[in-house]
Amino acid sequence: MKAFSTTLLLAASAVSAHAATFPPLERKSVLEATLPAANPPVRLVRGASIRFAPGQPTGVHLHPASTVGVVTEGSFVFQPDGEPSRILHTGDSFFEPAGHRITHFDNASSTESAAITVFYLTDTADRPLIKALGGQ
Repeated sequence: MKAFSTTLLLAASAVSAHAATFPPLERKSVLEATLPAANPPVRLVRGASIRFAPGQPTGVHLHPASTVGVVTEGSFVFQPDGEPSRILHTGDSFFEPAGHRITHFDNASSTESAAITVFYLTDTADRPLIKALGGQ
């Protein structure tokens, strides 16, 4: 029993010493957005990783539920309707409010693929994730 107690004490000391070597976590805000009234009550978060071929656009579209994501590879031309286009780079986050037309979400490179991880803030698994608007 004494050997077990000594082992437990040494293990606890090692964990405490190890934890003390790290600085406090730093939290930096990268995104804050208000969910629009058009967003369904959020009861389900669906996530997806999406890969774009070189130069591939999404086409004009909207999302029936708000979408939040991060660029995981490459860069994108991003333009919500009524806003100037901007370039999103690896590590940049984005928000697409429910029902808001997105004019461009296109791979900015004609030679390299690009990827995003996206989360849809929705109510059910049956709700469509994207609605293509064609040339509208």
